[in-house]
Amino acid sequence: MAITTLNDVLAGARPPAMAIKNGIAMAALGASRGYTPWYATGNPGASPVTAIGVNGEAVTPALASAGGRIPRANPGGSDLAYLSRLSMMTNVSGTLWLIDRLWQNSGLSTTLTTLQAITSAALPARDSNGATDGVGVMAALECSSTMGAGVPTVTLTYRDQDNNADTTSTLTAVTGAPIGTFELFGLAAGDSGIRSVSGIQLSATRTSGAYHLVLFRLIAAMEVNGGLGGAIDALTGNLPRVFNDTVYQLLWHPSSAAAINFTGSLAETHG
Repeated sequence: MAITTLNDVLAGARPPAMAIKNGIAMAALGASRGYTPWYATGNPGASPVTAIGVNGEAVTPALASAGGRIPRANPGGSDLAYLSRLSMMTNVSGTLWLIDRLWQNSGLSTTLTTLQAITSAALPARDSNGATDGVGVMAALECSSTMGAGVPTVTLTYRDQDNNADTTSTLTAVTGAPIGTFELFGLAAGDSGIRSVSGIQLSATRTSGAYHLVLFRLIAAMEVNGGLGGAIDALTGNLPRVFNDTVYQLLWHPSSAAAINFTGSLAETHG
C-alpha cells in the first residue's frame, strides 16, 4: 500500500544504512562533472571492476553485492518503499545525488575512434514509473581507473523513453580524469529519458585508462554545506519511491577542488 501520512512514515520506519567513504581531489574533474565513490574505500567497500562486455547488464543487488552499493532490503508483501531521510557530512561544499544504478557495461576502447556498437540489455523495471521504458533515466561515462591525456568529444547514440529512432548526445572528455569521474550526457530536446543505448564514438583517442557506460535514475538531491552537512527528510525530500532491488549509489557534484570525504546515512520507510 502507499504511504500517505506522516504517521505512516513513522510506523514504517526502517533502520538507517551508513555511508563512510574516502574521496579524492577534484581538481582534474573540470566543470559540470560528477564524482562517485563507487570505487572508493570505506563503508560500503569499493566496487570491483568486472568484465561484463559492451552490451552490458541490468544491475541488481546480487551483482553489486561485492561493494559500491549502500545495502538495503525490499519491503515484505505488498508494501512499498520510500526514501524518508538522507543526510551527509562532508569537508567541502557541493551537491549530492542519490541514484539508482540501473545498467552498466565494460570493454569500451579508449583509443578506437570509429563507432563502438552496443546492443544494450533491457533496463530493470526501475525507471521513474517503475517500468522499463527509461523515463527519468540518464547516462554517464564512469571512470574505473585514471584516464589518459586525450580530450575527445564523446558521442552517445540512444533510444528515448518512447523508443524513438536513435538520437545522439555529446560531451567533451576531461584530460587525466581520475577514478570515480562521472561524465554526464545530456538529453536531446523533448526527451525525458533513455530506454537503451546503441553506440558510442570518440572523436580522438583517450590514450589510456578504463571507463564504462552507466544508466541511472535520480532518486534524491540535496545541497551540502562543507563542515555543516546537509539533510532531507520525508517533507523536504518529497518522499521519493524506491523500487524493489534498487542499487543505491552516491554521486557528488563538487564546488571545490579539495579532496572530499563523506560520512552520512539514509533511511527508508515501508508501508
